[in-house]
Amino acid sequence: MKELANFLAGAAERGQQILVLCHHNADPDAVASAIVLTEVLNRLGARAKAGVSESLSLISQNLLRAFGREIAINPPLEAGLVVLVDTSSLEHLGKLGEQLEQKAPKLVVIDHHRPVEAMKQLASFYFVQEEFASESELILQLVRELGAELTPEGASLLLAGIISDTAHFRFAKDQTFEAVNSLIKAGVNYRRVLEALRLPEDPSKRVAMLKAAQRVELRRIHGRLVVLSELGSFEGDAASMLVRIGADVAIVGSEEKGRIRLSGRARQEILKTLGLHLGELMEELGKQFGGSGGGHAGAASMNGEGELEEAKKYLFKALQQKLKPKE
Repeated sequence: MKELANFLAGAAERGQQILVLCHHNADPDAVASAIVLTEVLNRLGARAKAGVSESLSLISQNLLRAFGREIAINPPLEAGLVVLVDTSSLEHLGKLGEQLEQKAPKLVVIDHHRPVEAMKQLASFYFVQEEFASESELILQLVRELGAELTPEGASLLLAGIISDTAHFRFAKDQTFEAVNSLIKAGVNYRRVLEALRLPEDPSKRVAMLKAAQRVELRRIHGRLVVLSELGSFEGDAASMLVRIGADVAIVGSEEKGRIRLSGRARQEILKTLGLHLGELMEELGKQFGGSGGGHAGAASMNGEGELEEAKKYLFKALQQKLKPKE
């Protein structure tokens, strides 16, 4: 962390142009991390801008409105230094990732997902700490190492990122609450943060959850309940819902014009007792189907090319091995 802070501080003190970039359909954790790091680097002398590939999630849009912040969508890649936050691979940047690979600027990766070997080769500085429950916690520590102070609004953004990525603290770790305590001391308005993360009820999401439950394919693998379902949207939400109502592992997928997308969730007990890592599984699956994948042990996703039925067969075969009780 100290080496990373020194690297970024040096770039900022030289007044370097820096682009802090995060993945497409950016969630509050990604957006908060990008904006707060950008603001801190600017205070240290950099000419930094925050950007996101393709789109923002609805809840991120709500968060930005609540705190009067903006982030550029598909920004021009003019900076000599690009810092990726909450983004484990260039594939998560879509076409912007392809452009980035062609321009080949100096690249820094700061992430809390499973490491991706290809990115290690591309990055001038690669800092991945999977033990962090959210990117916002990692950025908080980096801000401290940079010797910078957070504004109350910056602290509030990071708290929103933590709440969002830990599913309102369900996936929090001990250090998560230490981070939250630090942010509260920095002047967080907790009620305002909660309001910013609350969206009006979406009838289409309710319908999607019911359809996901209706379409469930249930299998028992080594005594564990594994379910697969199919939706055209809200796949991650549906997988989380299926785990809440009883699945040990839930995978929800979609297929459109030869492109497949899968989101997976798993119970914490399965992760601890069997060592299952969905991020690893989704990375394997992404490679198998000509795309990319990754994520956390209990929450991950992939994109690729092919047929959903073939992907399901591969998944079931892989889970036969990964859910086998340890001897």
